[in-house]
Amino acid sequence: MITHLRSVEIHVTNPAELLPFYADVWGLAVVEETDDRIRLRGRGTEHHVLTLATGEEHRLGGISLAADGERGIAKLTDRLRGEQVELLSTSDTRVEFLDPEGRRIEVACGLPEHAAPSPKAYGPDRLSHVVLNSVDLAAAKDFYTRVLGFQVSDTYENDQMVFLRCNRQHHCVVLAPGKWTSLNHVAYEVRDTDEVMKALGRLRKAGFDTVWGPGRHGPGGNVFCYFLDPAGNVIEYTAELLEVGDDWVPGEWARTPENADVWGTGGGITPAVIEAMSNPPWEPA
Repeated sequence: MITHLRSVEIHVTNPAELLPFYADVWGLAVVEETDDRIRLRGRGTEHHVLTLATGEEHRLGGISLAADGERGIAKLTDRLRGEQVELLSTSDTRVEFLDPEGRRIEVACGLPEHAAPSPKAYGPDRLSHVVLNSVDLAAAKDFYTRVLGFQVSDTYENDQMVFLRCNRQHHCVVLAPGKWTSLNHVAYEVRDTDEVMKALGRLRKAGFDTVWGPGRHGPGGNVFCYFLDPAGNVIEYTAELLEVGDDWVPGEWARTPENADVWGTGGGITPAVIEAMSNPPWEPA
């Protein structure tokens, strides 16, 4: 039904001010630009992986997922009509709705892609995963698995984090407990560890040092480097995420620093980074 994560939308007070970072430093490329919205692509063929839209700072504007065809859209729409969620729009090729915590989710099929990869010499290939802070993690887990069809790949003990997949990639959506509904972080994938380290060097030269990493996570096995964009959003360069099959048995990981970073090279996640990942409700200055 759902085949992969396509893109995320992030609200910022002025998208144009954030554009130089995401285009010149992070490595994305503009594909569409209006007065209040900028869409950017990675080096892969997905039409866009990030939308910067005018709105309250630090707010997740929405998540876009791909479906396997019109039958998948119809099946999902029928399921959603049986739930207490708000349907925003429906068609043969697209359904848009609010999940139980009010996040805007779009699932669509038949969307245009680029004919060839981007010629840009650096930057992410695709969107890897998005981590969502949830005030009712049990209800969110139930909705994303039972209704949207995601499968649990792994968890931290007592569901402190739930790693969800919709294809062979170990996870594309992760649920984390939160005091409020918010975006935890967005992860972008590059080819391998070497590309992660090149990105780290490039960002350091541009004045953006890592806030956690480099390291390798236990659940998912992916290499990571976390950064803050100029608006304060936590973003990640990642590579080598595990691929799993139907015979994969979910594990429950102890929530320890050693499992968060099995290499022990990341320096440990600091209270400041935890606070940034919690993404408190924005208050204008």
